[in-house]
Amino acid sequence: MKTILLTASSSVLLLILWLIFYMKGKRFALRNRLHKADAIVVLAGTRGNIKFLDSKIQTAISLYHRQWAPYIVCSGRFSAKVADSGEPNLIPLEDLQDAARNGRIQEKDIAKAAETWDVNLGANYLRNKALAMGVPADSILVEDQSLHTRENAEYVLNLLKEHNFTHIILVTSPFHQLRTYLTFKKVYDLHGIKITNFSDTNGWHPATWFLSRKNRHIVQGEIERIKLYRAKGDL
Repeated sequence: MKTILLTASSSVLLLILWLIFYMKGKRFALRNRLHKADAIVVLAGTRGNIKFLDSKIQTAISLYHRQWAPYIVCSGRFSAKVADSGEPNLIPLEDLQDAARNGRIQEKDIAKAAETWDVNLGANYLRNKALAMGVPADSILVEDQSLHTRENAEYVLNLLKEHNFTHIILVTSPFHQLRTYLTFKKVYDLHGIKITNFSDTNGWHPATWFLSRKNRHIVQGEIERIKLYRAKGDL
């Protein structure tokens, strides 16, 4: 009897832990009910894995071909370089130092950025993928200067205003979607722009994501970034 009770208790504990991780997975990989929008906004960024970048643009292209929006906006100057993507085109040190002087990035990030921030994997990489998958050139807008999520939001906003867009579908990696949404919302609420979240969830499921040690590490990193962005007033 004691063994049965211990087994039952263990099962309940495991179920509770699973529910906690499941809800965390749902919280990060935000997806809203889709409505017709003016543009699909997709962000560069590999987190060291080209699959994250390719999967995001594939999700955006799928939404475009399903006619959820007539435009795709590709945003971001760079992604972190990856081993199998060819020779990187790194942002020059002088540009990074200038960005730090202007408060766009922190001094402490310059050294790592100079070694890893690959322009070849930025917004124009996303654009070329979209072109190759049948999206017409005049349906793609490019913002290729932003260096972080807040700048993604602000620089894309300029394009949205230019085209009188008032509703976007926001696409990024599942672990990045929550922070991206909170950051964009902080900027866009002041301009009456509606955001529909549609996280790319390829290879990510709320019920199983935590089984990967790498996924757990990435999510923990996002939690720390959310705290940092909130302290800076970015979200």
